[in-house]
Amino acid sequence: MSWQRRYFKGKEVWVEVDHRGDPIVKNGRIPMRYQNHDDAKIYSASPRNVSSKPADLIDAEEEFGLPEDLAEPTGTKPKTKSITPPDGLDEPGEPRVSEEVPEELLDLGLPVPGIIELYTDGACSGNPGPCGLGVVLRDKDLYKEVSQYLGLGTNNIAELTAIQVALTLVEDRKRPVRLYSDSTYCIGVLTKGWKAKKNRELILAIRELIQEFSDLQFRKVKGHSGHPFNERADFLATSSLEHR
Repeated sequence: MSWQRRYFKGKEVWVEVDHRGDPIVKNGRIPMRYQNHDDAKIYSASPRNVSSKPADLIDAEEEFGLPEDLAEPTGTKPKTKSITPPDGLDEPGEPRVSEEVPEELLDLGLPVPGIIELYTDGACSGNPGPCGLGVVLRDKDLYKEVSQYLGLGTNNIAELTAIQVALTLVEDRKRPVRLYSDSTYCIGVLTKGWKAKKNRELILAIRELIQEFSDLQFRKVKGHSGHPFNERADFLATSSLEHR
């Protein structure tokens, strides 16, 4: 048996495979880990959430409402069961905050003068399942990162909460802010008017927070494309799952 790279909800993971290279299914779940080393914690994932290619879009029918002209007919039942809202997440952990720039990022230079950069990501093992967030803030020579285990939730809750936490880190909201996310879902429901079937309270809270900013732009980053700060946010999110 060995481990091969796959994608879980668009995120790079490693799954256990047989001699043919096919994922092994145990009790209806695929063994999965976020780091490719023997000491990495092993999770389990539904086979339908594991793919051989990355995907920018998650399952629209299950996770969010499309714009009205593309929406499913009313009465369509979502395939995934509902979960506890964000304020009822199971035993969230304390945020781990650091202002020390990781060694691999030291030589990348400073952001554009006057611009606050935010990089956000969420991670989830199962959907719903244990989830967490990662945030990186850059402002001149100021660097701050946050990693937090959120408890039981979905990938979308983790992604949304990461954005919410990132925005609350900004004290002067009259300054230009650029927020980078690899979540098409989040950018859609927060900035493009997509109708959300779930997480409405959280989405509305973030939309209200957005109104406090004078110059806030969301920018889509392709997940796992090698962008160093997006990769760092991803690492912070996935590593939070091991600090429950």
